[in-house]
Amino acid sequence: MPNTQLLIIDAQNDFCDYSTEAYVPALPVPGAYQDCLRLAQLINQAGSAIGVIVATLDTHHMVDLAHNTSWLTEHEVAPPPFSLVTSADFIAGRYRLAAAQTPPEQNDYVLNYLTQLEQMQRPFILWPPHCLIGTPGHNLNPELAQALSNWETRTGKPVTFMQKGENIWTESFSALKAVIPDPADQATQLNLAVLEMLAQSDRLIIAGQASSHCVKETISDILQFGAAELKHKLVILTDCMSPVSGFEAAVEQFFTELRLQGIRLATSTEIALELAPPNTKF
Repeated sequence: MPNTQLLIIDAQNDFCDYSTEAYVPALPVPGAYQDCLRLAQLINQAGSAIGVIVATLDTHHMVDLAHNTSWLTEHEVAPPPFSLVTSADFIAGRYRLAAAQTPPEQNDYVLNYLTQLEQMQRPFILWPPHCLIGTPGHNLNPELAQALSNWETRTGKPVTFMQKGENIWTESFSALKAVIPDPADQATQLNLAVLEMLAQSDRLIIAGQASSHCVKETISDILQFGAAELKHKLVILTDCMSPVSGFEAAVEQFFTELRLQGIRLATSTEIALELAPPNTKF
């Protein structure tokens, strides 16, 4: 039987656009909840044909370089979520770290970090605190979590869970490495073990949130650092991922680039029909 693997990126409550009286997501991505339901349906319907499932979990502390609450403006208030901070802003004092006492070396680090991002032509966005360790928002979407539990019970295999983002001094969008790895933190370096595991697949299906950020960066790292033949194994589930608001055009451009590279984009319905014969239930 072909080795089909499923890589699920950050399908967590804080990204799902579904609120209750008891819970409001911190960073809802429009469409993410329905994406999770479609992915859960695929796993329940065709999970017997999936040999390996890897699920990443965006994992943060309240104090985090990329959280808006970790910063203050020149007016001594937290900047609004989605603010952009540049090295020029930092030098001019328009934004500063919120910690009461910030040692000079920490300021030097932040300025160097911002400068490196600009050299990489990457914006530095301040996000609302999200996927905080120990909170409901860090958990997987419940319907998807149940589908994964069912898969474990039926197959006798564990889902491989991977946490990313715990280092408070660098950003971790990709499942494979931090944007700027911390030399002192192995968890931020390129994860060669995961790359090797993914390379063992005959088909690698990718889903999750958000298509504009963590999914996009994971795919980009797979293409950059993975074995050349891995590109031809990828299947991107377009109906099981959605972009952060305002990044829709960037995702469409990314999808176009993937198609031009010969990478397959498909829907969960198409893949379910390929993995499981009609009328077959997992």
